[in-house]
Amino acid sequence: MSELYTIDEASPADQVYQRLRRLLIEGYYPPGSRLVEERLAQDLGVSRTPVRQALVRAAAEGLVHLFPNRGAVARSFTIEDLMEIYDLRALLEGHAAYLAAQRITAEQIARMEAAATALEESLTRTFERREDEVHFLVEQNAIFHGTIAAASGNQRLVTMINQIVAVPLQFRSFYWYRADERRISNFFHRSILHALRLGDGDRARAVMREHILYGRDVLLQSQRAESSASPARREE
Repeated sequence: MSELYTIDEASPADQVYQRLRRLLIEGYYPPGSRLVEERLAQDLGVSRTPVRQALVRAAAEGLVHLFPNRGAVARSFTIEDLMEIYDLRALLEGHAAYLAAQRITAEQIARMEAAATALEESLTRTFERREDEVHFLVEQNAIFHGTIAAASGNQRLVTMINQIVAVPLQFRSFYWYRADERRISNFFHRSILHALRLGDGDRARAVMREHILYGRDVLLQSQRAESSASPARREE
């Protein structure tokens, strides 16, 4: 799964990219807004050259669109996009869970167990900012799902999953998750873990698919609520 946080030993160019990436993920630059290099350079406190490089990397990751003579635009997601992305995720991650049931190691199970526990305990933790809490949820969720993908032993499948997963959608979904919805998500994680421990690939695949589709439903609901709350998009 995609990394969310800046690596301490990252190069200056990497740090600029990670900062831009985080602002895009958190919606500081709303979907559909133009990303003017000069404005980004001022916001990030750097020259335009690393900004230009960061935009190219963001485009490769699918966070922005680059248009000739128009510059960059923060990627937006239609309802059709969401349906396609999550339908593919359900198929791909479901298959990964099926394969992982026969190949997962005790160390990988322990890693998933720790992530599942962290997600459960986060319900009673106090975070300084809502954004910090959501970043934590996305990170632990990525560890859980990324471990299953790795355990599948199919690198092409891992690559396809990484190409499909859209981190801004995950951030937005977790931002809108209520406590009861998080408990349901945590239940799915425990059920997937149980199936993997039993080596039951069919059950792991079925529960993973249902888990992904439930996440889709929550995101669609939040997307509609967000549209109703702020119908006007910022264009600059």
